[in-house]
Amino acid sequence: MKKIIIWVLVLGLLVGFLAPFFNSSSDSAPQAATFGFKENLATTYGKTIAIPLKVAEESSKLVLKIADSVVLQIAQPKKKEIYFLDTKSFKPGAYLLDLQVSDADGNLYTEQRNLRILSDIKPERWSLQLGASYPHDSKNYTQGLTFWKGELYEATGDPNQNGSSMVSKINLSTGQPVKEGALTYKQQLDASKFGEGIAIIGEELFQLTWKNQQCFVYDLKTFQLKRELAYTGEGWGLCSDGKQLIMSDGTERLTFKDPKTFQTLRTLEVYSDQGPLPQLNELEYIDGLIYANIYTTNFVAVIEPTLGRVIALIDAGNLVAAGKGNGEVLNGIAFNATNRKIYMTGKYWPQLFEVNIIK
Repeated sequence: MKKIIIWVLVLGLLVGFLAPFFNSSSDSAPQAATFGFKENLATTYGKTIAIPLKVAEESSKLVLKIADSVVLQIAQPKKKEIYFLDTKSFKPGAYLLDLQVSDADGNLYTEQRNLRILSDIKPERWSLQLGASYPHDSKNYTQGLTFWKGELYEATGDPNQNGSSMVSKINLSTGQPVKEGALTYKQQLDASKFGEGIAIIGEELFQLTWKNQQCFVYDLKTFQLKRELAYTGEGWGLCSDGKQLIMSDGTERLTFKDPKTFQTLRTLEVYSDQGPLPQLNELEYIDGLIYANIYTTNFVAVIEPTLGRVIALIDAGNLVAAGKGNGEVLNGIAFNATNRKIYMTGKYWPQLFEVNIIK
């Protein structure tokens, strides 16, 4: 008798535990609308892909958005709809697919998926041929490197928080700041500021900071601070196409900025045929292309500024072997438009090299 009672109790507990699962599956209302695929989508730029949609009978309106832009709107959708997405309408990058459906009573139902558009270009592999070498101050934690009218400029960071961040015009032959009479072309930041990338437009030099969300603007003639600009997020690399500033933040994203206001003009996600390319660091603009150090690696990405596709990866392993010494990672690309030569170095490196790119 006791065994029977025990079994009854066990059976009762099992029924009570399982009942909600059976009830929820049988009594729940059908979903108003859903995508006709379970996972997120990935495709290649330039392709047209079908996005199937399943809609309940009582639905009265369907809206499909991609990155907050309405791409499909149907007043009386059928049970099955298909949207054909031409990926040429979008740049390579990550997007949110947002499906919204209203029923006859005005209730709104939503479902979301992620869409990733990969580059249709397989990056070429380029290499470096090393040319002349020049002294580089091994105390410089190089964050920014650029030329202007044949003159080299460098900015450094401050990993030891001792106030070593600076920006300076550099004598290429000595690796030291340029001095003209009583004027030394150098500005030091206090220990609360971590200096990052630099770029020059007109007679103004722009210097980012890592987490301070400040961009310092200096007069090239006097090397005095003229103004400060604000931005949100981290600052890493900086370059210019002559009209706009182009900024990296350590992700795969590049942001184009107005040099007068530092307002964002547009953003670009950098993608190869395999996916996003994060850790973009120091930047240089050379003949219509963006060159970017990939932080902690020996590679430099060559990026088209319109779509963000990686057209080439430069293997700088031989440069690192020759120039690193006791320093740290490769970082610093500068193009001298006067002699059309490219120069590269790294953090705490004792040398800076003239390089030729072998395609």
